[in-house]
Amino acid sequence: MQKILTALLAVVFIIVLYLGQSHWNQQLEASAKGKSPAHSPATADVEKMDDTSDQDLLGLTKNWPETASARFQETLNEKQPFKVLFVGSPAIKDTYPIIQEKLMGAFGEKHIQVDLKTFTTTTTQLINSKQDAEIAAAKADLIVLEPFILTNNGVVGMDKTLNDITKIIIQSKVANPETTFILQPSYPLYKAKTYPKQTDELKTYAAKSNIAYLDHWIAWPDPNSEEIKDYLAPDNDAPSEKGIKVWSDYVVDFLISK
Repeated sequence: MQKILTALLAVVFIIVLYLGQSHWNQQLEASAKGKSPAHSPATADVEKMDDTSDQDLLGLTKNWPETASARFQETLNEKQPFKVLFVGSPAIKDTYPIIQEKLMGAFGEKHIQVDLKTFTTTTTQLINSKQDAEIAAAKADLIVLEPFILTNNGVVGMDKTLNDITKIIIQSKVANPETTFILQPSYPLYKAKTYPKQTDELKTYAAKSNIAYLDHWIAWPDPNSEEIKDYLAPDNDAPSEKGIKVWSDYVVDFLISK
């Protein structure tokens, strides 16, 4: 039964991704057709200045998934802020203010809106309590999801976890086909056994699903080394200031290309 459900979710997921991409292509075509070829010299000068500014901003998105970068260009044309939503467990709370400040500073409040939603539940509890609808209701252009792998550890099996992640993504993309997802793991643990394997499965899932993956673990010390202890709180329940910095720096460097 579990395998049948997984297969059905995979099919639905592919359909939703296809429809979202088709919708995006139609939007681009409509935008291109709607452009007026005639401009006065004065208007052309102003538009040239705007284009230069827009191009500078677009250059910051070089690392983004193509759909997110293209959507950002569209929001620039619409004079609307691009909505970024960080979703995950409370583990992301300490990195969020740093990342938000950097994004707002680089893109400006006219061009980007950055928000945070955290949940203390497992993925299954999140779905059963309909809180995935809360994520979808935000209709964000980009959702950076830390999908509760550490919270689920020892409580929800990995197959069920990945099915839950798929459901969360589908729910949001049904609400807004232009939503792009980026996945990231939580912080590493000292000498953990099962958790690193689960994180590897998440990375594989992201690759197979064509979802960008923020592999910030590569910026941390070896989780099996004594050095990692300096990057974690004494009881391993959160990153330390060093951990917060290395994690947030990695995310910022990805989201703001230099």
